[in-house]
Amino acid sequence: MITSIDIEQAETRVSEARQRGARARMAARTDVEDAIQREVRRADEVKAAKARQDEALKARKIAEKPHAAELKSLNASLEKSAETVVRAQQEAAQALLKLVGALRDHNASASEVHARLAALGLPLGDEDATYETGHGRAGILRINGTPWGPVPEDALTQYVVAEVMKRVFGAKHTGARAQDVRVHSLLRGAGGMLTERLKAVA
Repeated sequence: MITSIDIEQAETRVSEARQRGARARMAARTDVEDAIQREVRRADEVKAAKARQDEALKARKIAEKPHAAELKSLNASLEKSAETVVRAQQEAAQALLKLVGALRDHNASASEVHARLAALGLPLGDEDATYETGHGRAGILRINGTPWGPVPEDALTQYVVAEVMKRVFGAKHTGARAQDVRVHSLLRGAGGMLTERLKAVA
């Protein structure tokens, strides 16, 4: 968009070129007039472009006028659909926040159970055997053969988003392949029974 400021700047450059020319002529430079003429031509080109732009804008307003009501209706339809997208985005964000909150509660429960098994002196394994119930390293535990363990909040969020991308855009889409190694650990069973249940409903 060419504005009056652009024209003022072009005219300022012409004035500056002339001032440089006056100084240069005193120093007997021979290329000064060419430089001045170049700036004059550039200023004229900007003015001509501004005139063409103004004519085009005026013609477009005339062309749009008979369709004003329809254009207003079209814009209103886009405003409505955009609002639907915004609400959906907000609901999706709230759903992810709810997911993270639920996972924090689960991880806290797993930590409490792990601590209790440790207090009871029930390790998963010792020099004699590996047991069906007990606590292990990194928060891992088993109760009657069912494995449990902590799940990183951000890794699970990445996993859920990747699953959505896979459903919508296909498994080959880059967004459907989470890069975080912890996500791959989840797919291999880290987190125990919780992870298995999540994969079952994905």
